[in-house]
Amino acid sequence: MKTKYLFLSLAAASMLVGCEDFTEHNFGKAEDLWQPTEVNAYEYTLAASDYASIATNTNNMAQAEAQGLSEELASVATKKALTANIGAAEYLPAILPSLMGSKYYAATAGTTVTLHYTQELTKDSIIKGNGYTKVTASTITKGQYLIVPTGTDSVLTSSKGDGEYGYLYPTAITRLNPTAIATDEVSSASLWNISGKANEWMLQNQADVYAYLDETHASMQFCEDLGDLDDISFAQWSITKNTDGTYAIQNNGNQKVMWFSTQYKSAGSYSEKTDVMLGIDLYKSGTVNDTIQVTYNENADVTFTLEENEETGKLEWNVNGAYLSQTLTDIASTDAEVIYSTYGWSAEYVGSLGDLTYVWSATTSYGIKASAYKNSTNNPADGWMISPSMNLKKAKKPVFTFDQAQKYAGTPINDFLQIYVSTNYAGRGNQASATWEDVTNQVVNAADGSTATAWPDGTSWDYTSCKLDLSKYAGQTNVVVAFRYISNEKAAATWEFKNVLCQEAE
Repeated sequence: MKTKYLFLSLAAASMLVGCEDFTEHNFGKAEDLWQPTEVNAYEYTLAASDYASIATNTNNMAQAEAQGLSEELASVATKKALTANIGAAEYLPAILPSLMGSKYYAATAGTTVTLHYTQELTKDSIIKGNGYTKVTASTITKGQYLIVPTGTDSVLTSSKGDGEYGYLYPTAITRLNPTAIATDEVSSASLWNISGKANEWMLQNQADVYAYLDETHASMQFCEDLGDLDDISFAQWSITKNTDGTYAIQNNGNQKVMWFSTQYKSAGSYSEKTDVMLGIDLYKSGTVNDTIQVTYNENADVTFTLEENEETGKLEWNVNGAYLSQTLTDIASTDAEVIYSTYGWSAEYVGSLGDLTYVWSATTSYGIKASAYKNSTNNPADGWMISPSMNLKKAKKPVFTFDQAQKYAGTPINDFLQIYVSTNYAGRGNQASATWEDVTNQVVNAADGSTATAWPDGTSWDYTSCKLDLSKYAGQTNVVVAFRYISNEKAAATWEFKNVLCQEAE
């Protein structure tokens, strides 16, 4: 069989043949003039300038535009890292010619190229400390609050003193996430003390004056002594929760509602003639114990193999290697944060765990383990352990394999131990919003291909090697596999799995 080479220009090769007599006369025989060198393996680490090449490559730009990712592709140049949607398998092949230089033109079928690059990742991080947390209760209580126009990254401020008047103006803040604001983002002028009682709340700024309205003006007025008012109801406010989760702050004296206007960039009791009037969110001071997404960079690598397309006969670079490969025996921890940061697997629970603090844990001997048995009691639980996302865009016949063992499951086993697949899981914390396909009955024994022997019978702790055909998900860019553990008062299994591998079928 002839060796196939990847040439830059077939026209250039034709010129060598057409001018054979001239070449041989002046330079020697053509076959001695230039001989392609077979490249079996090549390795390269992307430099900072290569990320700009990725972002400005014509083919990549066309691909990104078709996918609605033009802005994200452009960001690769400045971030000097690939992103969640600008993946190595899809966007690195376009720049292989420039990275390999002359070796690219002489590469033969079977040549491998390993590229080392930087990948931008996100992970959840727990933020603890003093701050302000979004209020979601139907009724509020006394305390110190921030007043935030819904949909903005601003807090309403006022430093007015006794006898002054004016609108409330926004000051920009940086949120920890949609439900928390850090203390260091809040100025004293942003703090409002809500005192009094329900439906007769008083709003007091940090100048120790009360906000009130009169019968005609939209702007706030301020007074230190409520006894100076002819009618105290103009300094009293009803604060009620709207159906969309925002709050309506309504003056008891004239029934006007506090609004933030994007037209006037201020808050007051405007009429409905303004362009957009936003509702109000309230944030209360206290301890913030919340989760935010943190972006970080991590070194990664990908290997491409030059292969012949069976349909076109052309040589193409295809991703070589596993889509996911983990032994899951590196750590021992019951902390979901540690498990996630180490493996990328997400433990999520449906409903309450009662007296339990966790079901899923990590071990160095048994891999990932689930158990809801504690203090000689079977505890009801519904816990999911969800794999990292697998990009199967260029996959053909991907197969997911793993080793599993179990004891003490109820009958039938598949009512308690289940496997699911999703293609729209949005990451940690989003199990409920994803679409899941129950593939439990598609898991087979890797040795005999039988579904009947795929699930351990619970008579020993011996592991069974299992596999799951993911061919129907080939072409998808976000495929996750979830192990679902269910227990009740009568049965609480111990379930273990490890040696996870997803790759093309042999």
